[in-house]
Amino acid sequence: DGASIAWAVPEHTMTESIAGARIETTARQAIFERPHLEASDIADVLRSRDSNRRSPASRLRERGDIVGYEIGGRYLYPSFQFDSATAKVRPVVAEINQLLNAKHDPWGVSSWWLSPSGWLPDGQSPADLAAEGGQDDRIRAIAHDLLAD
Repeated sequence: DGASIAWAVPEHTMTESIAGARIETTARQAIFERPHLEASDIADVLRSRDSNRRSPASRLRERGDIVGYEIGGRYLYPSFQFDSATAKVRPVVAEINQLLNAKHDPWGVSSWWLSPSGWLPDGQSPADLAAEGGQDDRIRAIAHDLLAD
């Protein structure tokens, strides 16, 4: 009976759990509103000649240079991380992904990159700055501020 379970769990614990689940759901929705690439797309963007089309993305993810997360047996990668003009991972993105430990916390790091930042105007995210270019020092400052908390 649901009433006996609710009675056994303190109300503030349930409220905190529900709030946490809502925050996580909102963060994941924000993440998936942005464009993503699959591993073979990354091989194309990076103009890779590797015969295994998944290798470049896998190597970069394992090194912690890019954020990627497994969904339904395949990895997805937020596209802002790549600069198609230079056929490279944006250097500031690789640097910050290493700093924030993207290899071990891809969801948290993606959320940081893709969610609007209180440090930026008009609901901009750090990913917006990365895609804009010329904002590396600002991105570093926001990341270091996060780590200082």
